[in-house]
Amino acid sequence: MDFQFISPRKNALVYLVKIMTGVLITWYGLRALGLDEPYWALISLIIVTEPDVNLAKANFRARLINTLNGCVVACLALIVLGPGFLSLLVALATSVLVAMLLQNYPANWRLGPATVVILMSAAIGGKGLHQELQYALLRVGEVIAGSTVALLQSLAYTYALKRLAPPSN
Repeated sequence: MDFQFISPRKNALVYLVKIMTGVLITWYGLRALGLDEPYWALISLIIVTEPDVNLAKANFRARLINTLNGCVVACLALIVLGPGFLSLLVALATSVLVAMLLQNYPANWRLGPATVVILMSAAIGGKGLHQELQYALLRVGEVIAGSTVALLQSLAYTYALKRLAPPSN
């Protein structure tokens, strides 16, 4: 059997180590703060993780912008239209329009509308506007936490590489 199609990509070990350590830090850190299931934080950590600090910063920025887009639009739709499929459609369309009409909007714009769907679908089965808005804010906090851990890991990784590199003459 020929296994030549299997070959590790550049930085495969770096990605693996950073994602696994980041997941452990994020999971246990947020659980210690009382959050039982910090899945959004883990997803954000994975999305933002990069060996290159500049790519990590760009991913952090994009994740934050898209999450804020989705949360603001979903919350406004919940306040104005209430939970339901029609308000989900309006919020989804609005989120896509925001991403398409703003100059320099991040290329991975689909995360904004995806956030709308996740928040609005949870709100449809919710127990009141207060709980639904609280849920949305909790998700924003999770995204910021996971993204921040990934960004800090990239900064630490870059710093460690510079410190361990032999001095150049």
